[in-house]
Amino acid sequence: MLDLDEKFGTNPKAEIEGVWQELGGGAAVKVARLGNKEATRAYRKLPKAVRNAIDEGALDDSQAENFLAKYLAHNILKDWRGLQDGGKELPPYDPEVGQKVLRAKRRFREKIWSLAADDELFNVEPEEDAKNLPERSDGGSNTTLTPLKRSEGGN
Repeated sequence: MLDLDEKFGTNPKAEIEGVWQELGGGAAVKVARLGNKEATRAYRKLPKAVRNAIDEGALDDSQAENFLAKYLAHNILKDWRGLQDGGKELPPYDPEVGQKVLRAKRRFREKIWSLAADDELFNVEPEEDAKNLPERSDGGSNTTLTPLKRSEGGN
């Protein structure tokens, strides 16, 4: 039997608050799911003319990159740790800094988009023991999210 919750379930809290994903070299990012309720709400707050231009592909490349960097920085990328740019450690995550980095680094922007679009990442549940979670870039603690436990047997 296929359990729909196990195969296709998602955690709304994880979708909005984000989940940590290792990038290698001790670096990690915390990303929210594309299409989560808060991100969708933010998109709908854009003026209709702007939304129409985006939906119709009427923005030139520079405008589209600027919009995407800002949208990801404010709604999808939630935190980072262990990242450098040009040999200098990035400061604690802030959407304004995130927007600049996302705008300047196309492949990083594409990676954030790809992670946020991966539904499997958001099939998680809150973990009670937070000691295994990486510290936030500002030194604070995080809500811990771990993968949902799969039943023995095939999925």
